[in-house]
Amino acid sequence: MSRKFNLYKVVKIGLKALKRTKIPLYWSRFSRKDYTLHQHIMLIVLAQYAGSIERMLQIVREMRKIKRVMRLKKIPHKSTISRELRRIPELWIRIVLREIIRALGIPSKFAVDSTGIQISYRSYYYTQRIGEVGKIREGLKLHAAVDIDTKLITNAIVTKWHTNDSPYLIPLLEEERVKEVYADKGYDSLRNIRFVLNKGGTPYIAIRNKARRGLRRRLLEKSKSPDWKKKYSQEGGRAPFLNPQSVFHSFKRIVGDYIFSHSFSVASKLLLFKVLAYDLYV
Repeated sequence: MSRKFNLYKVVKIGLKALKRTKIPLYWSRFSRKDYTLHQHIMLIVLAQYAGSIERMLQIVREMRKIKRVMRLKKIPHKSTISRELRRIPELWIRIVLREIIRALGIPSKFAVDSTGIQISYRSYYYTQRIGEVGKIREGLKLHAAVDIDTKLITNAIVTKWHTNDSPYLIPLLEEERVKEVYADKGYDSLRNIRFVLNKGGTPYIAIRNKARRGLRRRLLEKSKSPDWKKKYSQEGGRAPFLNPQSVFHSFKRIVGDYIFSHSFSVASKLLLFKVLAYDLYV
């Protein structure tokens, strides 16, 4: 019951954020206008908590408060939600995400990391029947920038499973006002360090021991100082109080760690919807 009670709060915050955006209510003036695009977006967000569209629709049917706040006169069919998911552009999801972050203030301290998300074309019960449970065939990688103060995911990029982490630090923080950036050795590159410095921020990026000269060598020597270690603990390569993996653990506990999809474009949108659902829940 507590989970359902929180869903009502999620819907209220999400609809307020959608109203502040320039996302239209309908695709065109010739639409049937049975449901608004804002309603579709919020229903897809709710499906991330329920685990499937069918379960989400069942929860909406049971909770009159959600129907009332969303102004739903009737419940859409699951095929309608699936069709809208394919049509909604990825940019709109990012716009709503920015509005939620802006409402809580402008972040300046970030931790950057990535995590894997399993993608499956088959149901768990079918894979159990054919004896392939536990075999990860394909997956996605979620690259995310986490606000240290609020523990919210401020920006996210979805790539294939085996993509390198380092090239995505700059796209994640390009539009941010950076004061401090924390990252592990996967983001150790001269380009990333110079990007943070040019932004006027301090890079707390773990440097590999093979750095022999230049800026990376100076940062490596600086990282051995007590002040630097106090900011960035060397235990496990990450500071416990700003560990992005703890955020990813909460993320997967709230919205799940797998996606059912037959295409990368739909799977990447679903994963961004999971990010949006996580931020609204937190």
